[in-house]
Amino acid sequence: MTNDELMKNSESQLYSLDCLRAKGDLRCGARMLKDHPERKIKHVWDLIVYLKQDLEKDLKVLGKGIRGKVHSSVVFYDKKNVLIEKGAEVEAGCVLDARQGPIYIGKGTIIKPLSYLRGPLSIGPECRIGGEVMHSIFHGYSNKAHYGFIGHSYIGEWVNLGAGTTNSNLKNNYGSVKVGGVDTGQTFMGCFIGDFVKTGIGTLITTGAVIGVGANVFGGGVTPKKVPAFSWGGEKYELEKFLAGAKAMMKRRKQKLTAGQEQRIKQFYKTAN
Repeated sequence: MTNDELMKNSESQLYSLDCLRAKGDLRCGARMLKDHPERKIKHVWDLIVYLKQDLEKDLKVLGKGIRGKVHSSVVFYDKKNVLIEKGAEVEAGCVLDARQGPIYIGKGTIIKPLSYLRGPLSIGPECRIGGEVMHSIFHGYSNKAHYGFIGHSYIGEWVNLGAGTTNSNLKNNYGSVKVGGVDTGQTFMGCFIGDFVKTGIGTLITTGAVIGVGANVFGGGVTPKKVPAFSWGGEKYELEKFLAGAKAMMKRRKQKLTAGQEQRIKQFYKTAN
């Protein structure tokens, strides 16, 4: 059975991670799911559960080492288990701890001063990362530039997490985390955030939460377990306003929303929620 067939179920749409891209283009380790034919996932959270193994395989292919710019004050734990791509930058006072799994930092990504990164961790190209991040996957062009914690989570592309955004990856009773009503069988599991999501300052993301494509979450406090795609607070985000915001964000990185991407967004918007 192919990965597409394994993921083609009602649960898949909850995560909104495969709605604007082919399933094979989901980030899996440092590369994509299509680069891991051996990884037969049944649920999207398998990409977090098996992140360490997938990163280890990828770094055997991609190599390891410091190819980007790293400030002299940066502290490494298990430096040999790290790949920082050319064009990436790790600024002053950061700690990169790869003792529990590899750390991959993609091209053009900037790790802000005093950040604490714990592997296994895969950060795609052109991201801006600050605060504490562990055991997570970030697609490209996403921002978590300020303080706050993200752990055991899957973050889509063109996401912006406001200052203080923090997710829970462990229940108070240490029980198994459910995602979309499905028991993951995992004690540690965070959140799943679709492409183009924005969170306001002080957003607290509950354990196992799913935030759909294009959602804007603001107002502080703890999020619900599911935030619908294209939601603006408790209302639906107007399509043209969403597209204008997406284009403005992409312009800041000298990127453009292609006609194909815009069409895919419009098609998904019609069926979302």
